[in-house]
Amino acid sequence: MHRSGTTLVAQSLERAGIFMGVIKDHNWEAMHFLSLNQQTLWAAGSSWLDPVVPQSIHYKILPALNLYEEHFKLVNGWQKLQHKIMPRSWGWKDPRNTFTLPMWLKVFPNAKVIHVLRDKESVARSLMKRNQVKGEVHDERLNNFDFNLQLVEKYQLQGKSYATILGRHYHEIWYEQLIELDLEVIGKLETFTGKELSGAFKYYVKS
Repeated sequence: MHRSGTTLVAQSLERAGIFMGVIKDHNWEAMHFLSLNQQTLWAAGSSWLDPVVPQSIHYKILPALNLYEEHFKLVNGWQKLQHKIMPRSWGWKDPRNTFTLPMWLKVFPNAKVIHVLRDKESVARSLMKRNQVKGEVHDERLNNFDFNLQLVEKYQLQGKSYATILGRHYHEIWYEQLIELDLEVIGKLETFTGKELSGAFKYYVKS
């Protein structure tokens, strides 16, 4: 969910060696994945503010190899060969994945999914605050605390619904535990990702 600490997680993952994309917006979202998510939701008559799980007829997708090459901006044969010989860990962040995940699992069936959660009321208030920031997406509905709270609940329930489907490829983590630098919680995320993350989280939480 937006305003739930997903940027902190994405930044920390990249600092630890999981590449999050060459071209990212200020929220650390890889633009090509963000664009495809938006197009898919629009095709389904929805958006991040009115989310639904799109049907397959709405999918806006590219082959896995094309997405990988776009993620790293591999433009010549030598770069592509290097990545084929020594592939790098990578991923992407976009809260819209909460609803488009079935589409992405068609392309990346072995993907690992991190579901970042945060206290619902804190997220609702943060959405209201961001709605007043010049340059951010603005919608009058986001000035309503109850609307925001219902939106957060919708995202959280949908995200949690993948736990059974994904099994060991699903990991749930709370923002509040991360900013407290809970070493047990971070340690479990390190096991899930195969990366050393405590230093990365410390860097961003304390900076």
